[in-house]
Amino acid sequence: MPRCNTVFFQMLKFAPRHGFKTLAKLHHSVRPSSLLHPDFQFVTLAMAQLAGRISLRDIVENVSA
Repeated sequence: MPRCNTVFFQMLKFAPRHGFKTLAKLHHSVRPSSLLHPDFQFVTLAMAQLAGRISLRDIVENVSA
């Protein structure tokens, strides 16, 4: 079965992952603030921004779907 990239994935290619990982490592606290990986948080927040979600409950429902 052929695979094709989604538009969202193509848009995420423009985000510099190396720069993001450097900033995440720089601002990482001694105690992790959450159990989520910073990459997953970034993708979730980018999806919420592009989808026009207005509340945390909206974002959670969208990610759960």
